[in-house]
Amino acid sequence: MKNFESSVRNVFQEAFQYFLNKSFDIRVGEYRRVILMQINIFLIISTLLIIKPIVNSLFLSTFGYSYLPTAFIIVSVFAVAISWLYSRLLSKYPFNKIMTRTLLISVITLFLFGILLRLNILVQLVLLLFYVWVALFAVVSSSQFWVLANIVFNAREAKRVFGFIGAGAIAGGIFGGYLTSIMAPIIGSENLIFLSMMVLLPTIWLTKKIWAQRNSEQQRVQQQKVQEEILPENPYQLIKKSRHLTLMAGIIGVSVIVAKLVDYQFSAIASMSILDPDQLTAFFGFWFSNFNLLSLFIQLFLTRRIVGVFGVGSSLLILPGAIFLGALGMLFFPILGAAIFIKLCDGSLKQSLNKSATELLALPIPLEIKSKTKSFIDVTVDSVASGIGGLLLFFLVNGLQLSTNWISLMIIGLLTVWIYFALQVRKEYLKSFKLKISNKITRKEASKQTESAESVISNLQRQLESTKESQLLYIIQKTREIPREEFYLRLKNLLSNESGKVRAETINSLRYYLNHNLSGDMILLVNDNDQQVRVNAFEYLIALAPGNRVKLIESYLEHEDSKIRESALIALAIETRGNLELQNWFSFGDRLQERIQQMTDTKDPNKKKELHMHILKVIGASCATGYFSYLQNAFTNKNEEIVSKAIEAAGIAGHPQFISVLVGFLNKGAFLNTAQTALANYSSQVFPVFYKLIRDEKISIELVRKLPVIAQKVNSQKSIEFLFFLLNYEDYLVHLESLKALNNIKLSFPHLYFDKKLVMSRIVEETTLYQNSLIVLNSKFVSRIEDQPANSSISEARKSLIDILGRRLDGSLERIFRLLELRYPPEDILSVYKGIQSDKDDLRMNAVEFLDNLLEARLKKMLIPVLETAILNTMAEPVSGLFAEKEPDEFECYRLLLEGVDVKLKLAVFYLLEQLGDQTFLPLVQTYLNAENKKIRTFAEKAQQAMLAD
Repeated sequence: MKNFESSVRNVFQEAFQYFLNKSFDIRVGEYRRVILMQINIFLIISTLLIIKPIVNSLFLSTFGYSYLPTAFIIVSVFAVAISWLYSRLLSKYPFNKIMTRTLLISVITLFLFGILLRLNILVQLVLLLFYVWVALFAVVSSSQFWVLANIVFNAREAKRVFGFIGAGAIAGGIFGGYLTSIMAPIIGSENLIFLSMMVLLPTIWLTKKIWAQRNSEQQRVQQQKVQEEILPENPYQLIKKSRHLTLMAGIIGVSVIVAKLVDYQFSAIASMSILDPDQLTAFFGFWFSNFNLLSLFIQLFLTRRIVGVFGVGSSLLILPGAIFLGALGMLFFPILGAAIFIKLCDGSLKQSLNKSATELLALPIPLEIKSKTKSFIDVTVDSVASGIGGLLLFFLVNGLQLSTNWISLMIIGLLTVWIYFALQVRKEYLKSFKLKISNKITRKEASKQTESAESVISNLQRQLESTKESQLLYIIQKTREIPREEFYLRLKNLLSNESGKVRAETINSLRYYLNHNLSGDMILLVNDNDQQVRVNAFEYLIALAPGNRVKLIESYLEHEDSKIRESALIALAIETRGNLELQNWFSFGDRLQERIQQMTDTKDPNKKKELHMHILKVIGASCATGYFSYLQNAFTNKNEEIVSKAIEAAGIAGHPQFISVLVGFLNKGAFLNTAQTALANYSSQVFPVFYKLIRDEKISIELVRKLPVIAQKVNSQKSIEFLFFLLNYEDYLVHLESLKALNNIKLSFPHLYFDKKLVMSRIVEETTLYQNSLIVLNSKFVSRIEDQPANSSISEARKSLIDILGRRLDGSLERIFRLLELRYPPEDILSVYKGIQSDKDDLRMNAVEFLDNLLEARLKKMLIPVLETAILNTMAEPVSGLFAEKEPDEFECYRLLLEGVDVKLKLAVFYLLEQLGDQTFLPLVQTYLNAENKKIRTFAEKAQQAMLAD
């Protein structure tokens, strides 16, 4: 009997897992986490939909709807405060403890509210606090859940499973609302609070179980990443400086205000029509569930079609359009049916169609910027907008004494602003998307052109027929961001392209078309001549092949062709990365150990090398920490190919322990490019290590000069911060390379934020350095060279200093213009720079005139005279008169040069002072005896010794 029950249970489990896999692409090793997460959000939202109707009905029955505006204002104030406090706590304590304790406190709080209300203790105060607490619980619990989801699932898993998990939230809303509507008349509203407490209680256990599903190291790294996203560095500036983000925040803010006005109308008319508190609770529970049920229907069956046919911009207009019809109905027919209709429009469309359109709207924005600004918009913008909604209601209801139906006029006015924002953000969306599709479109061109979503799609389709490999690779990658059916046939045709790189990238893109199974084509491609094509084909089969995929993959892992076996193992390593359950399923560790033993036993040196490189690639792809010693040993191998493969594998593994080792390879020309690419794969993880190496002086100047190239490949705000940090480094070539990297970042990642004030301060600093250099070169200090005997040590030192200073002037001018490119349109600044370098006087003059009209007043006043004096040479007034009150003496010239950040220039000054041996300059030298830079200290000490010896 037990065996029979066990068999039935196994059959049911396999059938259920098969259903999840086929319907929602849930895979081996994910079922438990996904189900636990879905149950968790189901219970959280069920709790919310039980207590929300309770608190609404009790609040309205006790205070009346006229107190709702005041409640909205109080909630907004508390929400902003809680948001700040929560972010502070998250920076100090582990997230899992904060979440479990928050849930425990919520359960206890519900119990206390239930007791106080049952005993009729301070009813009005308790109800007001209960109302505020429910609003805060709705924000914090939902936010915590999705942060937990980002910790438990990596980015690859999240793309597939979040939609399925999110359905649990809507289902919880339906269940909680209907349960409330049924139970409220039977047991009473106050007793339902205890029921909600019991529903919420299991989430504490579930959260602990979910947290235990990932290993501690991965949790720590993920949590640190999430904390960085939740605690953004000035998200307000990110939003303010991006028209795209500003309009998105505006839409969210206006929609929240409109929702508050709609909620007030719905609550006010309902409370006037239904006087019994229990009946009112049942009414709210019933309709809240209906709204969620309709939202679920729209999400499953209509959203994809509407957005696909009408596009993102048009889809954003549907919700305000529906609310507009409801507002008109409420204006002329202020009855319960009209109130239900307008709330139905808001409740059903907001979390389905409008939510999807808004998420698509954010598509061109980089993930890190989106993550940083999302929490600010979700909490702060939402809370402030709620407060504004409360103030408006307070003014309209309590101040002007307007009836409920006349609030519709305010709603209609706000809808006009909403629709305007939607139309404008649609243009920004298209503009941003075009910038991502083609780097050849400049900012000026992008701002003048507008295209429909359909024309963008058509353009992509045409480019998929290109014969140029580089263009095809770029477009294939971009189609993954919007996997539309129109691309499918063209992508499938590319499987026969002559380029192996194109075929490999095409396979990756076809994985997004779940309605088309290309397992047959992939089985043929596992015999392809290109290894990456074979690997990608195996990845496709592991993920999407029908039938028994385990047997299919195992057959290739044991294939007689060694190339196929190797490709299958690499694909398995990639697909099972971080999933120990799936690795055990395929006996991944045993297979890797077999390859290692095979390499050990092989006598043929060529075969041994091939196996060695294959093993390194598998270890890197799987991030198998237990085999990292093989990578460490390979770094010192005599064969350069094996060393290069080890460097590449370390970059793919992405483990922090290899960063310092990879930095060391930057100084070896044969491995420079490979090491730079490997370090760039680490993304923002490399920067803390770079900071430490530089500050501890454990890295040479030559190596520091190679770091900007790595930073420019990282699509992160951290890369900009690091490059600005390098602008303080005492080497002008590091400055130049850093500025080149910043310019490339601005072109490659246009959504990343450049601090205007910081850029301006750098321009002022560089311009001041340029001015000082001009002053020195045009001072009597230079003319003193003629006073020295020819070929004397002093004369040679002075000439060397002036020669370095002249070369630095050219470099300084380039740095100024590269900084200007960060503040102004790059194409305009580049045109000016080329014009200034021209040998034609009229072209140079026109360039300066154009720049004079481009710059803001403060910068213009400083920079234009510099250019006119140094380049055009049109000023009759001496240089010292332009930039200083009087011409500096020799002491002052040396001081100006030493105030800069160029180490080589400083060393030249100290060398000259050493040759002079004049104690007049001793105060200058003594200032640098304790300098951080060892070379500067050494040269300053030598100069001091020469002065004191005389």
